[in-house]
Amino acid sequence: MITYNIGKNFISKEFKQYMVNIGTTIKSVPVEAHNLISIVERYYGPLQYIYHIITSKILGIDKDIAL
Repeated sequence: MITYNIGKNFISKEFKQYMVNIGTTIKSVPVEAHNLISIVERYYGPLQYIYHIITSKILGIDKDIAL
């Protein structure tokens, strides 16, 4: 399940259809969810470090695949 803030980035039909196609449930939050922001901030550093390791060890890897 993905919980997201209501905003222009997430109201498109393409976004909602993509989530349905990959089997993900989405739930909109009518206000800015500060707990979601803290989760992103907490894991940004370690994920960036892992991404750097993957892209440096596997030369020529597509950036989308590395993510």
